[in-house]
Amino acid sequence: MDQKLNYYQLEQVDMMHPGQTRSIIRIRQKGHLPGEQFIQEVAKRCQLHRGTVQTVLLSVVDELLEYLPQGYSVEFPDLGTFSIGVRRVLEETEDGEKPQQPAGGTPLPHHGIKLEVSRINYATNKRFFKCVHSNFSTMDLTRIYGAKGVRILRSPYPQVKNRMIVAREYLQKHGFMKVADYALITKLSYSSAQRELRKYCDEPEYGITCKGSGSHRIYVLAPSTEPNAGV
Repeated sequence: MDQKLNYYQLEQVDMMHPGQTRSIIRIRQKGHLPGEQFIQEVAKRCQLHRGTVQTVLLSVVDELLEYLPQGYSVEFPDLGTFSIGVRRVLEETEDGEKPQQPAGGTPLPHHGIKLEVSRINYATNKRFFKCVHSNFSTMDLTRIYGAKGVRILRSPYPQVKNRMIVAREYLQKHGFMKVADYALITKLSYSSAQRELRKYCDEPEYGITCKGSGSHRIYVLAPSTEPNAGV
């Protein structure tokens, strides 16, 4: 196993404090291990046929698909525990409108509520975490990006309104935008771009709205800002 790891200090714009930056230490990823290669490595380690390992892993997935939707938390020995998180969805009424949440947090009638899975939770097994940490501590760490090892990642657009102008120009050309697209054109980190889009989405001043949810969420021009709107 390669014992060398590269790391660097990332200077990011602090979205909570405009004009300031914050430092984060990051490991430079060596690459991605595809599922097929992972199966082959496990088969080699266990001296099993590749097809046997693949069948077992697919069976594990099938069992998770069986028990998680039923509300079980499922422990994967020596790895961690999986469970689901849900969120409430307001169902549309007969006139096509969604019922509004009453003031004061009074629960809505049951017939106007449905739930959907919003995330898959994973709680790491403590022993597994300690083993990963122990193996990591044996790595030979090398700082990259110059003598100080600092990689500057600052947006050329210091104000939100400037970044939103760039985002609208992108949308006029491409039709829709993902968080990764916004991060790329504004030079923000992915997490900062995601946080900013969620905060300012549907603000009339910026003219950007969103569709979908979770990993399928995309951002588009609000109807009043789309080209030829109302024509």
